[in-house]
Amino acid sequence: MEFGKILSRSWNIIWKHKVLWIFGILASCGAQNGGSGGGGGGGTNFSTQTGPDNLPPELAQFFAAVERSLNRITEEQLLLYGLLFAAALVLLVVLAWLVGLYGKTGLTVGALRAEAGSEVSFRPIWTEAWGYFGRVVGLNFVLGLLPLLLGILLVAVGIFLGALTLGFGLLCLIPVICLLVPVFIAYYVYMDIANVAIVKERLGVSAAIRRAWEVFRANLGNIALLALILIIGGFIVNLLLSLPFFLAFIPFFVSAMRGGEGFAQSIRLFLICIVISLPFLILFGGILQSYLQTAWTLAYSELTGAAKPAPKPRKTAAKSK
Repeated sequence: MEFGKILSRSWNIIWKHKVLWIFGILASCGAQNGGSGGGGGGGTNFSTQTGPDNLPPELAQFFAAVERSLNRITEEQLLLYGLLFAAALVLLVVLAWLVGLYGKTGLTVGALRAEAGSEVSFRPIWTEAWGYFGRVVGLNFVLGLLPLLLGILLVAVGIFLGALTLGFGLLCLIPVICLLVPVFIAYYVYMDIANVAIVKERLGVSAAIRRAWEVFRANLGNIALLALILIIGGFIVNLLLSLPFFLAFIPFFVSAMRGGEGFAQSIRLFLICIVISLPFLILFGGILQSYLQTAWTLAYSELTGAAKPAPKPRKTAAKSK
């Protein structure tokens, strides 16, 4: 497999057809991780009297206002708000997952249309991607169950070992988690190949699973090397994109530790940096997703022989009269 050709061609496609950036932004929605946390109980005193000398006045006033609001909430209302928040969070995660899948499908469609010399514009890509969307959702739901169940099992085992051994048993899971990291990476690469197979070869869910496994097993070395290039490159780009947030967080963190009048100014500076950086992060994140998905699409075409031109028929010698 010609890695340099795939990487350069992918960039040429997304630079020439910038409409793919829109689908890249949609695809980046499904690439984001969501976290949730919560806790509460009846009779809990959210007091701000713990270490008041270490809190800036603005932060102390904020915590005092939060405490007054929480004290007015009954346990039934707190439970209801918690359930509503959990339901909204689940709905948001599912919606982001669906939008991300549609964006990835649109990127695959756009890359294949660009390679075929067809029109690469928003409406044709959107319409064609919609025809594959149901199968793509079914595929990712089926393949996503395995890592989900495995994650739940690891959490359950970790809780059991932690309770049984006062936390020391969790150390035994560290080697297992380290071994599972490359397995999960390989599995998600396989999922990407299966998604491309649905669009490229117009397969159903079960047929795409089998076809992706054939391609993955027959080209394991090439796929592993390409995945290594894209993962390392994507990590470096994401690190550079996150740099403004880290730089803006440093003065905010230092002012929070010191306290004083500069804390409110640091909050304003931090929020301004986030507001200014966020549109650029969304745009560049969409470009990165466009590039990665286009690269996998072109790689699949080359690995399956679809990118190779058909041999020209030989010219037969003219019959002698």
